[in-house]
Amino acid sequence: MTFIEHLEELRKRLLWSLAAILICFIVTYNFSKRIFEFLMKPIIVNLPEGSTLIFTRPAEGFTTYLKVGFFAALVVALPFILYQAWRFVAPALYKHEKQVAIPFIVFGTIFFGLGAGFCYFIAAPPAFKFLLSEYTSEYVKAFPTIGEALSFFMALIFGFGLVFEFPLIVFVLAKLGMVNSNMLKRKRRYAIVICAIAAAIITPTTDAFSMVLMLVPLIVFYELGIIVAAIFGKKKEEVASLEEKSTTV
Repeated sequence: MTFIEHLEELRKRLLWSLAAILICFIVTYNFSKRIFEFLMKPIIVNLPEGSTLIFTRPAEGFTTYLKVGFFAALVVALPFILYQAWRFVAPALYKHEKQVAIPFIVFGTIFFGLGAGFCYFIAAPPAFKFLLSEYTSEYVKAFPTIGEALSFFMALIFGFGLVFEFPLIVFVLAKLGMVNSNMLKRKRRYAIVICAIAAAIITPTTDAFSMVLMLVPLIVFYELGIIVAAIFGKKKEEVASLEEKSTTV
């Protein structure tokens, strides 16, 4: 394809993805109140006595439910969006690379869901209990606004979802021969520093407790990535052979 044809193809995939999100949004917005109550449960149950969620701007309730509907639509449409991304890059992939793409889409969606679930059920409740209760006193009460609470929690869920994708990314790169366990072991010291920086960026707050909640899974999954690369990684000779076969087909 020419450069203009690539842009046209990208435009086509983006429009299909936006259309999928819009269709899902029409459905999810009707359930936005229930979804919001479900999402806010880890915050609500850990609010100190006398505290509650509030909104301070006239349109904040309306815009918050719009965000809820959009986030839900994005999650529902995620497999289709990943499929469109694959359709865009598929013509540039070798045959053995295409075989990895579909499992990556399927398991990428599953792992993101596992990360979001880990955040919602395990990491978030103690984090909210600490953040909302530690600094509450007789004269200081927590009254989070619904818009800020939603944005905070969505950033946390999105961050954990990305973290859980790391072993899968290592699996794909190892299958393609781009990384191996020895290389990951040699770069461990640098990886820990990068993980700390990433945790500080991804974490939506500046407190050390929330950063540690993000940093520990990052380090654990890096170590898991080393094991994955050792088990599933291909030798460079195998990758070269596969590429040679792909070009001859």
